[in-house]
Amino acid sequence: MIKFKHMGWVFAAGIAGMMAGSGFQAKSDKYGVVDLSEVFSSSEFAKSQTDALRNLSTQRQDLLQFANTYPVFSAEQAQKYREIGVKPQPTAAEKAELEKIKSDVMAQNKKFLGLQVKAQPTPDEVSQLREFNDRTQSMVKNIDRWAREFGDELSGMQEKLRKDTLERVKTAVQDVGQKQGYTIIYVQDIVPYSANNVTADSLKAMNAKK
Repeated sequence: MIKFKHMGWVFAAGIAGMMAGSGFQAKSDKYGVVDLSEVFSSSEFAKSQTDALRNLSTQRQDLLQFANTYPVFSAEQAQKYREIGVKPQPTAAEKAELEKIKSDVMAQNKKFLGLQVKAQPTPDEVSQLREFNDRTQSMVKNIDRWAREFGDELSGMQEKLRKDTLERVKTAVQDVGQKQGYTIIYVQDIVPYSANNVTADSLKAMNAKK
């Protein structure tokens, strides 16, 4: 089972020092505070990227779920099923091919179940039953491997999203600080109370960047 991590991130408070030397211009010291987690999680960029990541996770979960329910894929069917199944935008022909594979696998699974309860199978049926058992054992290994690979893929994408979004947050806060003449903008976790809260302005600045 792929575990899709919660998309809320905790931030270190080191951004305050960075803000102090970022080129803010002020005639007298002016201090502000920002809720980084609010800017981060409420930004349009984070929401859109989170939705894309969640859809990707669902796509792979569905792929694994079907394979786990009907594990009688041949090696060729399994390879093609995964190849097409992970594509973000398969063509119409690829979609049709994927549905054909799934239909064939479901028919094979039905036959496998029927052979398992047959009282006196023929030699050919015994041979086919053995083949289906071998396929199932092989597919269980494939499913375990795919799940690990999908988990690694999603974790890597989530980490990239975290870093990309945090950089955008920092840039947005810096822009607000420079335009509004702040000397230092503190993270709200360090300075929870301040007359100058730039969270809303920072979120607006971040959403303005496409």
